[in-house]
Amino acid sequence: MLHFAPRYGIISPCLNWGLTRRTTKRTPRAANDNGAALAGRKAGANDHDAHEDALLAAALRLFAAHGLSAAKRACEAAEIAAAGSDAAGAAWWIAVCATLDGPMARTAERAFAARATSQG
Repeated sequence: MLHFAPRYGIISPCLNWGLTRRTTKRTPRAANDNGAALAGRKAGANDHDAHEDALLAAALRLFAAHGLSAAKRACEAAEIAAAGSDAAGAAWWIAVCATLDGPMARTAERAFAARATSQG
């Protein structure tokens, strides 16, 4: 790091920023970091966020594998799960599809609902 010092007078704390920062023992944290939420999350109190993280991880993994057709693949997986009478699996894959492409997920949900009413 490059430090500038004035030619005459005292060294300004503004100019000596690197040394001043090293003397403080504070750990830098993000401005939006909520320590209470993180502590609750570690204890398992915030299951909704854990579900959202798992959903996002699945969507990113699918996107890495299939690229721009990842949402279509998620809809296909939802159709396979629905054909196998796995409602929870179908809902999971629809949620993954909604993470990638919301309108496609809504269209697939409508198609599943129409198919379910016509069959039952």
